This record gives sequence, C-alpha cells and structure tokens, in this order.
Amino acid sequence: MRLVAFESGGRARVGVRSGEGVAPLPYEDMTALIRDGDRGLDAARQAAASGPSLQPDRLLAPLRPGKILCSGVNYASHSEENPAAVLPAEPFFFSKLPSAVIGPDEAIVIPQAHMQVDYEVELALVVGRRARRLDEESALDAIFGWTVLNDVSARDIQFKDNQITLGKNPDTFAPLGPEIVTADELGDWSTLRLRTTLNGETMQSSPTSEMLFGPGRLLAALTALITLEPGDVVTTGTPAGVGCFRDPPVWLRPGDVITVSVDRIGDLTNPVTAGW
Repeated sequence: MRLVAFESGGRARVGVRSGEGVAPLPYEDMTALIRDGDRGLDAARQAAASGPSLQPDRLLAPLRPGKILCSGVNYASHSEENPAAVLPAEPFFFSKLPSAVIGPDEAIVIPQAHMQVDYEVELALVVGRRARRLDEESALDAIFGWTVLNDVSARDIQFKDNQITLGKNPDTFAPLGPEIVTADELGDWSTLRLRTTLNGETMQSSPTSEMLFGPGRLLAALTALITLEPGDVVTTGTPAGVGCFRDPPVWLRPGDVITVSVDRIGDLTNPVTAGW
C-alpha cells in the first residue's frame, strides 16, 4: 500500500492511494495509524479496496517523526568523489530535527545569501513498532514502510568546527515524502536506485546495493543504545554526486528545483527560495 498525508478543504488528513485518487482514513495523523499496528493496516486495505477516493488539494509530508536518525558515509562511492573520505568500520549517525520537515512542493528556504546549501537523496525507513536491542537478522521486521528524504545540508556550517547539528537542521532542510510505501509492497530494499536531479540535470544515480551497511545493520546498531518508537525515521545514507565534492562545487540557489527519487517509492520535488 501507498500511504499519504494530504490537505483537502483546508483540513489535513491521512489516506491510502486508491485508483487515481486517495481514500481517506479515520486517523488524525500517520503516526496514529502506525501505532495502531495491524488494525491500521487493515483499515487502509479496506479503504483502498472499497472506500470512496478524492483528489487531494496538495500532498503533505507523510508524517512528522519523533526522531530522525540519519546514516552518514554509507556508500562506498564516497571514496571516489572524495579521496580524503574515511569509510567507517561501524555505522555512523547524526540527527535531523522534526522542525526541519517539509512535504512535496514546499520550498526549501535558504536563510542567508552566503550559505553553501547541498542536497542528498536518501532512502528512509519508517519504524513500525517500539524497537530496542534488535538483532540484524530480524531487524527488518520492525519496519513499517519506506519513504524518501532529502538531507539538505549547509556545508559551510557543517564543515566549520564539525557543526553537524546546525548545518543539517535549518528550517525546511528535511523534505520528506512523497508517500510511505509499506514494507510488503516495496519488497527487496537492495534492488532500488536513488537519483537526484537539479533543474532537470542528473546529479546522483546509484543502486542501494552499494550501501556499506544495510538497514538491518543500521537498526541493530541504533537500537543497541536508543529505543525507537513507531513513526521514527531512519535514513540509509546518500551516494556520490553531492554538490560539495563537484569541481566546481554546485550549491542550491533560489530559483532551483531539486528532485530526489527512489525506485518504487516516487519523486520528491521542492523549489528553492531565498529567506533573506
């Protein structure tokens, strides 16, 4: 199934893709549906099969996660674009804040004219149940579904004194969506391709099979220390092709349109505007 958050008649709602439209669901938000477990999925199946569908006024970010934990340096191709890159022996994580989340077609707002703002396409998983001390072999059972995140990053801040939190979390720097594809529908995560296009030009294109650490390993490493809750989001890293390692570097500027895509999930497109 393909689940969305949307706006209709000025009201935010949750729904499931049904034919050419969306069938509304009786949940106030996506996290409530996820917390309802099998009952939430059953309600979505029934609505998709027989419920009336409508055309949303616009799509919203599919959920507002309690936690967003991002995997850094998780593709071997980093060493190709950055000879100084040190590939980790263990998974590496940083966090993005829920306040940075925006949805499809919402503007990425660059706060200051001088900022060096970059893009990163990431396959993101949505946690389906409370998870603590997962083992790698069974960790995928804790995944509710999959979506796409653009890890927008202010490199001039991130790389200055290793200010990762500030560089990763200006408002609007976490586009998320366009929908959540349930784990049973997505299938094998390792057979996907990630892409980024900037103003129609391909900037990133790599298969998920090139990950250094798969989602099971990432979840096992996280839950050894942190309890994950339903609706939390964990990303799986970005491949080569980001703007900061190009010659010359490519930075997002007002007027740009950036699209990050993952096979079998969809395209997440956002315009870029000035915030000064």
